[in-house]
Amino acid sequence: MMTDKELVDKLVDITDNYKTLYVMGCFGAPMTFSNKEFYTNNHDYNKKPERTAMIKEASEDTFGFDCSCLIKGVLWGWSGNKDEKYGGAVYKSNDVPDIDANHLYEACDCISEDFDNIKIGEALWLPDHIGIYIGNGIAVECSPKWDNCVQYSSCNRDVEGYNRRDWEKHGMLPYISYS
Repeated sequence: MMTDKELVDKLVDITDNYKTLYVMGCFGAPMTFSNKEFYTNNHDYNKKPERTAMIKEASEDTFGFDCSCLIKGVLWGWSGNKDEKYGGAVYKSNDVPDIDANHLYEACDCISEDFDNIKIGEALWLPDHIGIYIGNGIAVECSPKWDNCVQYSSCNRDVEGYNRRDWEKHGMLPYISYS
């Protein structure tokens, strides 16, 4: 089982060191020609002309994620391998199911609306969207909002240099070992 620190370290690494793009239903696939063909036809959201154009214009060293697939991809072993269909992730591995943002949140323990004692590595939730708290008032999330990729945002407060997201609840994912 991955630890909270390992999860956060991997999310920071992805945010800082990889080109990413918001692609609905994608858990870390590199944007190769064949993956672009698949993802521009796998979901109505990606079939929108502006989304299809963004996906088709992405370089082959860009990895696609959506909010829940970012978390699942990391838990499934995503490694940033451009030669692997899913960037190194193995679908449904490590006893982590393929569930959406709302079901990931519902699987959490210790769900709370009080953000005073949030722990690093906890899932952050609002309807149909999920991210991870990485500490110091900062989250990592994948969103079409702002930068259209895996990105940092501030968590329920203003932090200079970060876009603010007001999350409704947080909780501990059952697939993570929290220290």
